[in-house]
Amino acid sequence: MFSHRAGRKSSALSLLPLTVIILGLVIVALSFGARPAQASSTAPHVDVMQLNSEIDPASLRYLTNSINIAENDGATALVVEIDTPGGDIESMNQMYEAELNSTVPIIAYVSPSGAQAASAGAFVTLAAHVAIMAPTTRIGASSPVTDTGGDIGSTLKAKIENDLEQLMTSVQTLYGRNVNPALLMITQAKSYNDSAAESQHIVDCASPYNDQVIEQKNLPCTGANNLSDLLNMINGRVVMLHSGKSVTLNTEGIAVQNLSPGIVDTLYSLLIDPNIVFLLFIVAVVGIFVEISHPGAIVPGVTGGIALILFLFGAGSLSPNWAGLALMALAFVLLVLDVKLTTHGVLTIGAVVSLIVGALLFFNSGGPYSGPQVNPIIVYAMGGLVGLVGLYVVTLIIRIKRRPVSTGTEGMIGNTAVAVTPLLPEGRVNYEGEDWAAVLDPPAISVDPGSQVRIVAVEGLRLHVKPVVDTLNNPTPSYIGG
Repeated sequence: MFSHRAGRKSSALSLLPLTVIILGLVIVALSFGARPAQASSTAPHVDVMQLNSEIDPASLRYLTNSINIAENDGATALVVEIDTPGGDIESMNQMYEAELNSTVPIIAYVSPSGAQAASAGAFVTLAAHVAIMAPTTRIGASSPVTDTGGDIGSTLKAKIENDLEQLMTSVQTLYGRNVNPALLMITQAKSYNDSAAESQHIVDCASPYNDQVIEQKNLPCTGANNLSDLLNMINGRVVMLHSGKSVTLNTEGIAVQNLSPGIVDTLYSLLIDPNIVFLLFIVAVVGIFVEISHPGAIVPGVTGGIALILFLFGAGSLSPNWAGLALMALAFVLLVLDVKLTTHGVLTIGAVVSLIVGALLFFNSGGPYSGPQVNPIIVYAMGGLVGLVGLYVVTLIIRIKRRPVSTGTEGMIGNTAVAVTPLLPEGRVNYEGEDWAAVLDPPAISVDPGSQVRIVAVEGLRLHVKPVVDTLNNPTPSYIGG
């Protein structure tokens, strides 16, 4: 038994170096993937990124990284092509701040045709130094709602709306755009198509003339059909940065460098998905639980540990209810206690209930701007899976405990040995190749050398034995004293 366990543990340990190597290769790959392509020359160029997802921590990371690249690779400007349904306010505020403080001009371009800059996307668009819309695009509908699109309490809604109104007023005033129609996007959930937004000067015109000239001469406000049109039309515009520096855009016919999300950005976007984060927690619970119930397996423990770290990382990027995490942790504790205390699955059932309630509370009650919620079906399914794993492990342990002891001195009782010397009533016997002192029980009989005896008790280094009666060859044992 010992050698079998040792072999299994050695086999598991042999997987550890392979695991470390794989993790090392992944880290190296991520480090290279985290480096977007830089400009191959010092020639004038603009950097272009596509913001075509929800406004969340992942898109925030992508935008801030793109701004940093544009500020350091000599880009004339950063064009942000926007097509988003909106997102959470916290990420929007940080995007808003990053755009205002950028040292390189930012041109927000709502495109392609049919695209939208809705809700939080409207603020990201208007925070850019130049905001342009392609034909048949739309902007607005920026009233605060819950993460599921429902209404929020009147008091909280009033507070949030007032804050958003001040934000909108500030940025529109800063860039000389019209304030009042922009405020209607917040107070009345107003949405504008490109023509309406341009004619009411909510956004800028893609005309080769500056907006002031267009207003003074009552010139038509033209849109940009594509990126090339945009760069040609905004050529010569003067942009005022937050630092007070004026920058003239020289973008006609300029080279374009596309900035795409790296592997780290893609991984990060996955790690802030509540469903992925919850599944990581399940992997962590199952892996660590299996490691505790089967010490020395190593691989489940390592996998569970990595999953736990990734879960904590992802959870930190969400807006969860931390009371739910306490219930989820309690579920793990109950699973372990069911193995140690052997309550025949009662604690495992409690763990499943605690896990389901905790997960729904953790992910789905973090406030009106908590972002996407975890799918309840996934929670119920994973709760059932954890319950099945827990009950299976508990069942195995109960079966093992009910088996007769086959090791140590207790495991010797009931087995047979062979008399080496006459037992009168004491002598020596051979048990599995080992020589033991033995005494007959009862002592009023004797056993000849070579006879089989059965072990009935173990007293220190001496065995208590009785004869194994062979009714064919030795029907009666020998008795002392006739």
